[in-house]
Amino acid sequence: MKILHLSDVHLGRAQYRLPEREEDYARAFEEALRLGKSADVVLTTGDLFDSRRPQWRTIVRLVEALESHGLEMYVIGGNHDFSYVRHRGEGSAYLADTVFGLLAKLKSLRLLCWDSADVGGVYIYGACATPREYLAEYRERLRKMPQGAVLAIHQNVAGLESRYAVEEDEYTMPPDVYRELPYLHIAAGHVHEHYARHRVGALWAGSLEIWDVGEFETWEYVGAWRKTSEIAAKGAVLLDVAGRAVSHKSMPVKPARPMYRLRAHVRDGKELEASVEEAVRLFDRAGAVVVFEVFGEVEKRPRQLAERFSRALYVNFVDKTAARELTTAVSGPAWGEVMRLMREQLGEHAEVVLRVMDLVREGQREAALRVMYKALYD
Repeated sequence: MKILHLSDVHLGRAQYRLPEREEDYARAFEEALRLGKSADVVLTTGDLFDSRRPQWRTIVRLVEALESHGLEMYVIGGNHDFSYVRHRGEGSAYLADTVFGLLAKLKSLRLLCWDSADVGGVYIYGACATPREYLAEYRERLRKMPQGAVLAIHQNVAGLESRYAVEEDEYTMPPDVYRELPYLHIAAGHVHEHYARHRVGALWAGSLEIWDVGEFETWEYVGAWRKTSEIAAKGAVLLDVAGRAVSHKSMPVKPARPMYRLRAHVRDGKELEASVEEAVRLFDRAGAVVVFEVFGEVEKRPRQLAERFSRALYVNFVDKTAARELTTAVSGPAWGEVMRLMREQLGEHAEVVLRVMDLVREGQREAALRVMYKALYD
């Protein structure tokens, strides 16, 4: 039995509010289905959609893709497209008021949320995304899985070794949760790194497209541009289950476009000009997404330099200079009044809101959520 394991597809996500990036996510999904055409079924371990209420065009695109490839899909709910808190204890009643309910009626997919399915003699048991505060309930529900099942989860597991920084969040479970459970293999989601593994027997398919700036191809400027990391690998996993043995194979999906994170460390305006001039020559490519971070002591407004890029799809200058008050993108009396009102109404939390806004602008939505949750709960 061959299972195409996908995860964190995030259909409908228009990164940086770009329709082109929404299209990139859809095409990555279709490419993964094409690569996995030899599979018997598809298993998506959470965040099939980027939101709990995807737009109709996103739903239609999904249905058309599945029909064109003739693949049967099983999914679990991720933290983006499912709420454990809202639907605790509801079981299959969860289907009634979600997009998964509609798709189930259309027989386009089946949601496995604390439920199992027999796919050609192999059981898949789905465990929807669960916050760590419900750990005891989570553990009890996992005990209901059939013997020798492929366990589908949407969680991080503490101690995961990964190339890219994976911060522990409210969906991080301790490894002991999975101890002495009768699973054959854990097909995992939530962590976006392709082919990440944990000693508990979990394997993450990772997302199919570049998620945030931490996964971009990264270059540092200190007198000259030097590459410090490649763009993150993305893809699906083909599982082959035969009796009590499971083998797996990486199925890479190439990112749709160049994604550059440029970090310029400069001492003055002249050096900033030189770094931008060279960056335009090296990175101003058709369709590219460029995030240019400026560090140092300069008074020139870095954002004005974005106009030098003429071919890139999107360029965002992120001001991280010491003279931030001179280089912020929003300024003037009106902005000063907004800041005064924010501090008056929000007190110390005004800075939290500004930090969240910065992270969202940089495309780091998960980091923004963590900052917000920490402020709320603290």
